Amino acid sequence: MKLMILAALALLSPALGYRILAIFPVPSKSHNHLGQGIVGAILKAGHEVTWATPFPKKEAQKGLTFIDVSETIEIIAYVDPLKVQHMSIGNLMEFGRNISIAAASNKGVQRALMDNYDAVITEVFFSDLQAGFAAVLQVPWIVLSGTVIHAGVEAMVADIGSTALVPTMMSGSPIPMNLWQRLANTATIGMMTAGRLWDTSISEKYYHEIFEPLAQKKGIVLPPYSKAIHNISILLSNSHPSLAPAISLPPNVVDIAGYHIADHRSPLPKDLQDLMDSSKNGVVYFSMGSVLKASAFPEQTRQDLIRILGALPCTVLWKFEEPLQGLPKNVHIRPWMPQPAILAHPNTKLFITHGGLLSTLEAIQAGVPLLAMPVFGDQPGNAVRAQRAGYALAVPFAPDVGDRLEAALDKMLSDNSYYNKAKELSRLFNNRPVPPAKLITHYVELAIETKGALHLRSPAYHYAWYERYMLDQLAVVLIALYVVVKLVKYVLKMALNSIFGKPAKKDGKKAKKN
Repeated sequence: MKLMILAALALLSPALGYRILAIFPVPSKSHNHLGQGIVGAILKAGHEVTWATPFPKKEAQKGLTFIDVSETIEIIAYVDPLKVQHMSIGNLMEFGRNISIAAASNKGVQRALMDNYDAVITEVFFSDLQAGFAAVLQVPWIVLSGTVIHAGVEAMVADIGSTALVPTMMSGSPIPMNLWQRLANTATIGMMTAGRLWDTSISEKYYHEIFEPLAQKKGIVLPPYSKAIHNISILLSNSHPSLAPAISLPPNVVDIAGYHIADHRSPLPKDLQDLMDSSKNGVVYFSMGSVLKASAFPEQTRQDLIRILGALPCTVLWKFEEPLQGLPKNVHIRPWMPQPAILAHPNTKLFITHGGLLSTLEAIQAGVPLLAMPVFGDQPGNAVRAQRAGYALAVPFAPDVGDRLEAALDKMLSDNSYYNKAKELSRLFNNRPVPPAKLITHYVELAIETKGALHLRSPAYHYAWYERYMLDQLAVVLIALYVVVKLVKYVLKMALNSIFGKPAKKDGKKAKKN
């Protein structure tokens, strides 16, 4: 009898699963890893996923359907990673908006919006335009923030309450900030807010142009843009208190940092395993991520790096995309490296990195200190926070980085405090009652089953902006004070008149001379 019940449940389980539309159009390998971690967790829970990505896989997977949005790759193809650090807030928002427009205009995505889903998941990337997906589908909207929480993301789910207390994501200021640092922080957030308001006026036009015809086809009324962009059921944040400041946020904001790291790592290739096992003086791992290719380094920078790494007493594993001639015996290059497995090896002593958040998280989980060479985006902020926490040193990337890198390497390899601090933070990072991937499925299911997780949301956006800042209350108080002052003056005047008599009116006219 028990076997029959189990068999019946097994047959019913696919029917009980939800259908999720996941749209991750950012044409970057690291952002694709973010999407893959979300999709993998949902598939593992028995749900069906339609995944819009620039990097669809050819092999079939049960419960997974791909939508190819590789046209977004053309948007990033002409962006020089070394120049992104100089892009203005307006340029970044235009960049994010163009990616969202390309994804929303994709025929496969538009066909999916005509179908029925139980929820939609998107990644926030310098654009609120993706609110249109949930607005057309009329389902809960789950948003992933691939970075630590910053003012732009905070404003999506609540008022920005961190302005005076928490440095912005790209800031190098400490906590607590002094007066001048707080003024600079407020100015930065003010510029970001102004940029967002400017972007809203542009994006709203595209919101109606793209999503209004789709809503009409479905026979629904498209909600106003101002309502749609704040209709977020769950915000999944790729952050954790061990690496970012704590911010007071509503309960629909959930920290899931490290969710992209597989529970069970694939073993190292045998040659790498043997090499690392035999590296008695330790291993230094060097990778600048997937966007900035090491092969794009200026020739002098490349030669400086070879000289510096070759002088180290330990083994060096360097992710480099091209063959190099004349390498020192201790330096080993490959176009691809199994990064999590390398970081988890007990002989790994240091990670030279660009400071991207995914690499930082993988290092913290493994307890490996960082020597960060940040280039753009959130990397400088990540590097400064890591340095201030005591498990990293930061050296700004530049063509003449060699001498500074060499000095930082010498310091970190001769001072155990960085390694010990990394191990301490690793214990904090890994000490969780529930694996972060489990939180993803829990909150996605909760959003669907409660029709939007309204009970977890901040009440802020039930009110107009002037109501949130209590300006209407201030106006009432000022009017009341004005009335009270006028009334008191009137009563005092009447009381004095009754006691001393009404003063005679002065005759302003001069008496005529006889």
